[in-house]
Amino acid sequence: MGYLFFVKSPKIISHGPTIGTNTFWSKSGTLTDREVFMAYNINFISRGRATVWVGSDYVKLLSPFDPTNSGLERLASGTEHRWNSTGFELISGPQKRFTYSLSGRFGGYFAEGERYNLRSELGYRFQPYVAITLSSDYNDIRMPAPWNRVQFWLVGPRVDVTFRNNLFLTTFLQYNNQAQNVNLNTRLQWRYKPASDLFIVYTDNYLPENFSVKTRAVVLKFTYWWNP
Repeated sequence: MGYLFFVKSPKIISHGPTIGTNTFWSKSGTLTDREVFMAYNINFISRGRATVWVGSDYVKLLSPFDPTNSGLERLASGTEHRWNSTGFELISGPQKRFTYSLSGRFGGYFAEGERYNLRSELGYRFQPYVAITLSSDYNDIRMPAPWNRVQFWLVGPRVDVTFRNNLFLTTFLQYNNQAQNVNLNTRLQWRYKPASDLFIVYTDNYLPENFSVKTRAVVLKFTYWWNP
């Protein structure tokens, strides 16, 4: 539920508050998950957006859960967890050659822990053929023993090339320190008729220490729109 104030401004088209909730129950009617948030949004004429928000979370675990996904001790099934957090989001207009997004989340986490998250994405389009994007995702999780403090990075550039209106090439490189993996993925897409495509995908996975190959694959995918 929200309310918008429309204003006469050379840069801002509207702004206003929003309040919402995501709530889940089990089949027996027991509350299992609830997120309640309040936000204030500013919508720019450029179609960009700025948002600040506060939220409150409740989770009742239905199965054992490792809150850091690092192979350490799991939280027991049936335990209840509550925390508060706040955050922001800033997104540029999509029609610009240079685009960006930045978001952050700061506050609580499972087992009375804390989580700090920052995400960013920078992009530039060399009209009309090439688009380059660099994205990053950083998580700093602080919890009691045995998890203690863990830090995760997910970083990667992406290049999209449009040779013509039916032939595309996408390549991205991604480093994931949680999985100790570097992934290279290249996809060639040929749209030989509407809604029908031929994909050739090449992927490599490396160890980040010495770039030794872990897995390597080539995948061929063919789709055909049957429209009698």
